[in-house]
Amino acid sequence: MIISADRILVGDRSTIVEGKAVCMQGGRIKMIAPLKDVKNAFPGEDIVEYPGCTIMPGMIDLHTHIACVPDPDYYHKYNTVSLCALYAAGRMRDTLAAGVTTIRDSSSAYGIGAALKKAAADGHIDAPRIFACLQGICMTGGHGSDSLEGGVIEADGENEVRKAVRLNYKNGADCIKVLTSEGYRGQEMNQEELNAAAEEAHRFGLKAAAHAGYGDSIEMCIQAGFDSIEHGTHLTIDQAKRMKEKNITWVPTVLVFNYVYQQSQKNAKALGETLSKPSTLVYLEDCVKTYQENVKALYDTGVRVATGTDTDCTPYKDASPVALECEYLVKCGLTPMEAVECATKNGADYLGMGDCLGQIKEDYIADVIVVEGDPSKDITALGKVRAVYQAGKKFI
Repeated sequence: MIISADRILVGDRSTIVEGKAVCMQGGRIKMIAPLKDVKNAFPGEDIVEYPGCTIMPGMIDLHTHIACVPDPDYYHKYNTVSLCALYAAGRMRDTLAAGVTTIRDSSSAYGIGAALKKAAADGHIDAPRIFACLQGICMTGGHGSDSLEGGVIEADGENEVRKAVRLNYKNGADCIKVLTSEGYRGQEMNQEELNAAAEEAHRFGLKAAAHAGYGDSIEMCIQAGFDSIEHGTHLTIDQAKRMKEKNITWVPTVLVFNYVYQQSQKNAKALGETLSKPSTLVYLEDCVKTYQENVKALYDTGVRVATGTDTDCTPYKDASPVALECEYLVKCGLTPMEAVECATKNGADYLGMGDCLGQIKEDYIADVIVVEGDPSKDITALGKVRAVYQAGKKFI
């Protein structure tokens, strides 16, 4: 398959290639050159031209929650794991159609993350490339214990935490997720438990991700050696610099806080709460303001920033709207090209696949999308997906 468009965004923050086409064979990018040269090198290949469009790498969502159904009444109404799995499979198709070709499941219920990964590998469903954390690990009564139905293991003390890591590994996890802060009370797990989680994950060759939003919890996770900080709403400049030194990735999930804040505002207005704000609204307003004020300065420290949406934990209609997360990053001060890098190369680098995924380069995996317009000038173009090729196979 040969495709051409007005331009190619390689996936880093600076490289734009014009006047060239891309040939994909055997799941890999085989050649990037002027269309005439590619035709001569690969005679007989199908050719599709996309005038007015941009070729770029498939986007990566490092923070999803497979089978955490956004309709809070859905699971309780039907009460079947199989129905949740079918629902999740539909969301996977929607995710792929949105140009998101790789996701990291950051806590999924009932083993569905691993099941969908296997189903996709066997060709039973259309889905992005899945890296599954399976069940998150929290303290008894901790964040996620009452909201992520079936999606967390409650563990107290080093031994229980290590056992929870081992159970996830046994069940096919690609990475480990720990939840150690909650909006209304801050830090939850102690240092020894966090140390045990990161150490045990690394012992099995797995990356460790930490849901941490506040200074104490973030600091403890940095010291424990986690590979990513999820949310990190109140991350400091000093912490970001040390994260860069330790190769720790920041997945800020700006979109979800803005979305939930907007919904909370509507609910508060409907309830007539005009004189005093509910605690939830105050908390969310602070989060939105903090991101707006700090994201650009934190990004400029050089810490790796990667996109995550977290939207399957909320009643958000679209699956993995990485394009919208990029819009929020731009609103926070990043350039469109910097946001594109966060959604492509940076996610691949975190996953340990930066040498073969996340960029339009020869010999890289042919996860390629085509969007209308020019995202390097107008980031909203990411939401106008014209075509999706996963490992060289056309999905749409």
